[in-house]
Amino acid sequence: MAADSASSAGARYAESRDSSEKKTADGTLDAKHVAAAKAADGDDEAAVYYTGWRLAAIMGTINLSTLIASLDLGIVATAIPAITRDFNGLDYIGWYSGACFLLVGSSSALWGKLYKYLSARYVFMAALGIYLVGSIVAAAAPNGIALIVGRALQGLGCSGCLSGSVLIINFTAAPSSRPGLIGIWIGVFMSATILGPVLGGVFTSEVSWRWCFWINLPVGGLAIFLQILFLHIPKHVKLAPATWKEIILHIDIPGFSFLLTSLICFTLALQWGGLTKPWSDGSVIATLVLFPVLTIGFVVVEWLQGEYAGVPLRLLKPRMTWANCIYGWLNPGANFLVLFYLPIYFQAVKGTSAITSGAYTLPFMAFYALGAMMSGGMMGKTRMIHPFTITSGLLTTLGAALLWAMDVNTSKAWYIGAQVPFGLGIGLGNQVPVTVLQAFASAEDVAATTGIIFTFQTATGAYFVVAAQSIFANLMLKTLIKNAKDIDIGRVLSAGAGELQTLYIGSQLDEVRNAYMVGIKDVFAFCIVVSAATVFSALLVPFVKLPETETPKLEVEEKSAEA
Repeated sequence: MAADSASSAGARYAESRDSSEKKTADGTLDAKHVAAAKAADGDDEAAVYYTGWRLAAIMGTINLSTLIASLDLGIVATAIPAITRDFNGLDYIGWYSGACFLLVGSSSALWGKLYKYLSARYVFMAALGIYLVGSIVAAAAPNGIALIVGRALQGLGCSGCLSGSVLIINFTAAPSSRPGLIGIWIGVFMSATILGPVLGGVFTSEVSWRWCFWINLPVGGLAIFLQILFLHIPKHVKLAPATWKEIILHIDIPGFSFLLTSLICFTLALQWGGLTKPWSDGSVIATLVLFPVLTIGFVVVEWLQGEYAGVPLRLLKPRMTWANCIYGWLNPGANFLVLFYLPIYFQAVKGTSAITSGAYTLPFMAFYALGAMMSGGMMGKTRMIHPFTITSGLLTTLGAALLWAMDVNTSKAWYIGAQVPFGLGIGLGNQVPVTVLQAFASAEDVAATTGIIFTFQTATGAYFVVAAQSIFANLMLKTLIKNAKDIDIGRVLSAGAGELQTLYIGSQLDEVRNAYMVGIKDVFAFCIVVSAATVFSALLVPFVKLPETETPKLEVEEKSAEA
């Protein structure tokens, strides 16, 4: 099957090499610079891509949009203690961050279908618009329910921005340039997710937690302005023909509903179990049972809907697709575990501020960006897959083991050095599934395939972050109950990691720090397991190279771009 995939992909690109020359304003291009792909509707119009300042302007536009959308994946983490104080309760504490992840993870396939049937330019603008509306609702929220609604809208818009960014790179950049550009985009995404908690801490301590959301408006407004100016899709990119009724059916509301409700049940079960309710409680058992039932229901609905499914199962049949989806689900999982719990280690155990903890995670961010750019550039030249995915898994496992070995008294050299292999490993592998599946997808399936891989990659946050929170909180709670019976457990759970130094002193502070350390170590042990699993999942991917294509980097004239 792998050989068939490779040969069919090669044939798809080889047909364009029959032509020997292509005239441009700069003269004649020889055979190696002939267009590698034809338009999707089968006419003789060669695929022509942006280059130079126009490509740079588009990349700057989508990277700014990605930056602002990605910030809120983590910006609320350091603001939650202040939010709980303002709204006088812990009832919704898990949903202030969870609502965003739930919508990001469940709506990616929906956005993939919208990009397939509607103008990518306007869908991308609409996604950022929804995100900004969610920011307004969250910033002005009078209570916890309103904040959760705002966070859900942010998650819906964020999902459309993330999946649309990679798809627009596919539409506007030559195939040989895409791995490197996706690597840069991944670096921007990672930088935003790391800087989010730092900015959240700054706004919460210096102004108000509401500025975690108000700040999105001026930056988002600039991003929309740049989209209007520069975001034009080349003329060779054709929309799939469909009536409005067919488009509505293709959005797959039933599948989206099943996936979202299954994730909600999963989240509720792990937020309740062992914390606010015993694991034997009927509601915990019910949600644990409903989670797999609804997940199976989602698969059945997708099968029954055929091509109308948000995740058409025929696209998952090739081993190249499902294996990359498994890898794409696991790799970000390890990333999110460290992304969220390393700052908690710095603030709760080491007693640093949110700003200082952000500075201590800079090595992680720097080597992540380096790894993403390295794999992007080298994949474009070598067309190889497995050197990057396997090396990524091995380095990530090493880094996770070094992080797990930390304790309360770990030196700065250790916790800085441990971030080097982990960040480099995550960066090397994170963009590979998207790059591979776009390279092997047919023109008409690129949007749907991108939606599928982003469903797997973004759902990681909903699964792994929730699971890690349950592991962390349950282990920390058991440790406190055993060793610190005089400490108010509810107060510890509601306090932020950065507030422990002001709430506790002396032996009580030591007991709380030790309990935090127990929970964090178990999360990092979970990270080791997930990282090791990426190595095995990488071996499931067929051992073939990316399709070889020789595509011109021709700048599109104004008349060839859509209005």
